Amino acid sequence: MKRLGVLAAVGALFAAAPAFAQTVGNCPRGGGANQPPPVRVLFDLGSAQLRASEKPTIVQAAATAKARQVSAICLIGHTDKLGDKTFNDKLARSRSQAVAAQMIRDGVPANHIYIVADPEAFGNMSLGKEDASVTDRKVTIFFSR
Repeated sequence: MKRLGVLAAVGALFAAAPAFAQTVGNCPRGGGANQPPPVRVLFDLGSAQLRASEKPTIVQAAATAKARQVSAICLIGHTDKLGDKTFNDKLARSRSQAVAAQMIRDGVPANHIYIVADPEAFGNMSLGKEDASVTDRKVTIFFSR
């Protein structure tokens, strides 16, 4: 009987968790000029935790995707140039996954979301400086039809 209770609790936990998005190397693109513009979600240094101030941006992106009947949403996680490349790859992916989880909670089907990590992609940081560009620590949301 105890075993049944544990199994029921585990099943409820998985049912409450959002489904996972697809991790891919490249995102589907296309849909013409009528697709919504990209959206940027910013993160703190070394963190994949969603800022409370960024959640309305994600809610709006999810609403836009549903209203415009977007069939593919590409989440590209980025990092600044500080730190180890392996760490930055994992961090970029974790940032995309955090945005994906929020979008799924906001009603976007998981099978419409594609995750890509593009760490150290832009590197606006000037050489010789220790401060990284805030705009590099982001997930860019692209919509496609």
